Amino acid sequence: MDYTQKLAEADALEAQAQALRANAQATNRASANHDKTMKGWLGFLFESSSGLTHEFADFAKDYRRFLSKLEGLELVNFSRGHFYVSAFLKNTATGKLVYISSSDVRYFSEEWYKDILIRTVEHEKDYRGGRNESTTLDTLRDKALELTS
Repeated sequence: MDYTQKLAEADALEAQAQALRANAQATNRASANHDKTMKGWLGFLFESSSGLTHEFADFAKDYRRFLSKLEGLELVNFSRGHFYVSAFLKNTATGKLVYISSSDVRYFSEEWYKDILIRTVEHEKDYRGGRNESTTLDTLRDKALELTS
């Protein structure tokens, strides 16, 4: 086999690999859309883009849906940024607020789940608020209720 044939074979294998990656991500995304805990998005590799991608739009929708269902908290404001999300949550018992923000999902692939910035705020336009703290998506509800009690 000469060099040209090997190069053509390598190109064909790379095309197959790309198709398999795309299929795996589509399958991962489809399963994530039905996962109420957001865990289906863990390990998902978001395409970097200068604009909004379908994958990130779906992710942000699922994240918003997740936040809106947290018992004892009301989703007051949600923002889909350029590959990050942020929100204001209100404790329905006390009326106090917290602000949360995720890292860029492209470069910090699981930080949106494992390391969420959370802090108390006075109102919905307060982006400075209290001391920065950290929580996970699993403990977000409890941390938000603790900070706003």
